[in-house]
Amino acid sequence: MSKKTEKLPNTIWILAAGLLCVGAGQTLVFITIPPVARDLGLTEVQIGSIFATSAVAWMILSPVWGKLSDSIGRKKVVTVGLLGFAISLMLFSFTISLGQEGFFTGYVLLFLLISARLLNGIFGSATRPSSGGWIADISSIESRSRAFARLDSGFSMGRILGPAIAGILLLISYTAPFFFFAAGAFLVILLISFQDAPDISVKKEHSKEISMFDYRVWPFLIVSAGFGICNASLFQTSSFFFQDVITPNSQEYVAFASIGFMLAGLGVLNGQLLVADRLQTSPGSLIKLGVIFNSISLLGFAFSESLIEAYFCLFLFGLGNGMLGPGISSSLSLSVGKDNQGAAGGFLGTVIPIGHIASPLISMPLYTLNPSYPYLLGSSLMFFSAIFIFFNSRHRWIRNKNYRDDRNLEFFEDSQ
Repeated sequence: MSKKTEKLPNTIWILAAGLLCVGAGQTLVFITIPPVARDLGLTEVQIGSIFATSAVAWMILSPVWGKLSDSIGRKKVVTVGLLGFAISLMLFSFTISLGQEGFFTGYVLLFLLISARLLNGIFGSATRPSSGGWIADISSIESRSRAFARLDSGFSMGRILGPAIAGILLLISYTAPFFFFAAGAFLVILLISFQDAPDISVKKEHSKEISMFDYRVWPFLIVSAGFGICNASLFQTSSFFFQDVITPNSQEYVAFASIGFMLAGLGVLNGQLLVADRLQTSPGSLIKLGVIFNSISLLGFAFSESLIEAYFCLFLFGLGNGMLGPGISSSLSLSVGKDNQGAAGGFLGTVIPIGHIASPLISMPLYTLNPSYPYLLGSSLMFFSAIFIFFNSRHRWIRNKNYRDDRNLEFFEDSQ
């Protein structure tokens, strides 16, 4: 079948729907919990510990779940991940509601909230790496970047739709949006149960585990870590940037920043579904274009003085993200071969949260020195990433499409 007419399995959209629920649920928690938790008497440090605990668990266990999906199967691990996510979301909502009623206060409330989020970090971290492994199992070499673009678009769409849907459901009750996205996860679990699971028996016979320091892995993790730091730095400080620099005399800076986030989200979807999927751009080109777009957009944002300039740069940044994400995922998938697809996705799950952990320690202090510094740092990281991928042999291997001649990847073609 030719590249132009190749049809990707509908299972990809079902897995993307699962990530949509996860993305929407994560955004819901990030938006609604801090002010509510503060009203319940928790300090900023305590609120931060709730999120940090989940992030650390996600970092540690993501590769564990990925490797487990390589041995016991994708469907089981995806189901466990979505189930854990849904239950943790409901428990978190219950705990907040009981706290508002006065049943739990102080350290008891903090412990229960941390426990609920920890459940998400422990089990929710299973969803992305096992879904990525599943995608690799059912897509050909030539369609790998398209498949990952569709998968990642689910999470991106969740981050865009999550706040909008939550804003409506919060008019009904505080718990309504939490249960809505949890119900969505349960529905995806039901749909997944009707899908044929990829056959991993061939892999078990000659599977050789890899580490994140393997030459086939770490070059892509380096770029992904820098990518994560840029993302976290921008989105954790940009509201302040709108308040202090772009619209200093307006009380509506939050609304202006929200529009910027929405434009960035639209840019991501264009990068994923238009450039990567529709235009069928190769993985190597996606990475190259992604780091260039990100570097230029962050540099432009650092010197923006008007809403038009800031919005254009945020859309451009989102476009770069939309290309870089599936570019890294598909390149790593092609690099490691057929036996370690889940492990590869798990490694990405380990490095991506680095930005959210490092940003408060690096970007916030830089912002206090000069509001432009976090974005100049991000632009520099992407610039040096561009130099790195140009000289690194494994990135060059991807750009030259040498994976077409790698017999370790034949399983993908045989599985079609």
